Amino acid sequence: MDLILSAIPFFLLLILLELGYGYMRGRNTYRLNDTINSLSMGSLSRLQALVILGASASIYEFVVAELQLTQLSEQSTWVWISALVLYDFAYYWKHRWGHEVALFWGAHVAHHQSEDFNLGTALRQTSMDFYGFLFYLPFFLLGYPSEVLFTVVSLNLIYQFWVHTEHVPKLGPIEWVFVTPSNHRVHHGRNALYVDRNYGGVFIIWDRIFGTFQDELEAEPVYFGLRKPLNSWNPLWANVHVYWRLILDCVAVPGLKNKLLLSLRAPGWRAQNQSTSCRQKRLQADLRAKFNPRISTFSRYYTLIQFFATVGLSLYVLINAAAWAYLDCLVAVCFLAFTYFVHGCWLEGRRYGVLLEGFRLLLASAICLYFVAGTDTQLFALAYLMTSVVSLIIGRADSDSGVTEGVTIGSGAA
Repeated sequence: MDLILSAIPFFLLLILLELGYGYMRGRNTYRLNDTINSLSMGSLSRLQALVILGASASIYEFVVAELQLTQLSEQSTWVWISALVLYDFAYYWKHRWGHEVALFWGAHVAHHQSEDFNLGTALRQTSMDFYGFLFYLPFFLLGYPSEVLFTVVSLNLIYQFWVHTEHVPKLGPIEWVFVTPSNHRVHHGRNALYVDRNYGGVFIIWDRIFGTFQDELEAEPVYFGLRKPLNSWNPLWANVHVYWRLILDCVAVPGLKNKLLLSLRAPGWRAQNQSTSCRQKRLQADLRAKFNPRISTFSRYYTLIQFFATVGLSLYVLINAAAWAYLDCLVAVCFLAFTYFVHGCWLEGRRYGVLLEGFRLLLASAICLYFVAGTDTQLFALAYLMTSVVSLIIGRADSDSGVTEGVTIGSGAA
């Protein structure tokens, strides 16, 4: 059973509840563009996990069988408790490496790009986590069954969902042992005081033990996001931009040793004779600034409606992919990735977004003919396509008449 997939409806419900609570309290923490981008990246992360997580589980079970390792009992309560604690310890180091090693930072940076902090941010996950399996290896040597390990991994991620909120204050003695919204806000801060702190997933005690804990201070309000902002709503670029810049740096830096060190040292590292590091340059950024392009009212609402449809299709793929051929899954995932990319173009106000959307609808028509022709859903697919085309034609006629800039979802934010 995929616990993360089963939890998605509850995640979305809690996001709506947080949004409503924020409006009631006069402290909304959501923007439409940022939320769509975060949820798009979360969806892409789950789609690629259809292959990656399945491969991880298969490799895990193969190694256990080949080495004939003794398996601990799944019926033992202590096996589950110890797995939960030990995995969080391993997660602490995985997470810390994800900040302190440039190569691994490229796989983790996506989660920190949001300049807002809410439950939607929790779902903003990378599609580039290529090194996480390394932290599973000690568990098969210790004899933990794969079902125990991957269940604990899912529970750890589910716990982390609720700590992504600005609405929960400090929680007294709980702050000493567990990761809470307060100490996790620090982790997402781009203030110099808060950078690279509080790595725990469930337990904050690891940070206290290894000297990476930082309390949230009233005198130092947290500003969220990257020290060097991404300034893009393109979910594909968000996943690879660090690696692209790392490649460019490796080409520019002389010497094989320096090229290797660029990937293995802290993000922004340079040799002594090289230019000022990116990390130092990021200190000069305006902490209060947020990326918020001006786009038309039509573009906002058209993107929102298309995004809802895309999320529904993504859930359909996630639920049914196990029964599909690999090529069918690949086609569906590639189409969804392209769709989320087009949404990003619209949110940035790119002029070529209309052309890309027209091409996307043509692709959608072809895919619908392949997947749903002759089924009960073909009428719904046809209605969606016709409505989208008509809306695109009519809406674009009025979209250039007024361009606005919003701040919150309720006011039609970009």
